[in-house]
Amino acid sequence: MTETYVCSHCEATVTRPFEIRSLIRTCDECDENGRFLHESLVESLHSLPDEELPDDWETLPLDERFELALRQGLIQLTRK
Repeated sequence: MTETYVCSHCEATVTRPFEIRSLIRTCDECDENGRFLHESLVESLHSLPDEELPDDWETLPLDERFELALRQGLIQLTRK
């Protein structure tokens, strides 16, 4: 079984044989070094109501959107 992770900058994906919330690596597509979020976290960001989001939401990298949504209580993490 593999898990998919999404680059916070360009949304390219990589797969790994383990499941964690995020990993840090250099993206093969955009050459940015940063956080790759587990695809389930990215999906949770896409399900947020537009009226709750700041105007610049789409311009923020995925990891910044995730942290902002956590701080504002728009999403919550649960333990498995």
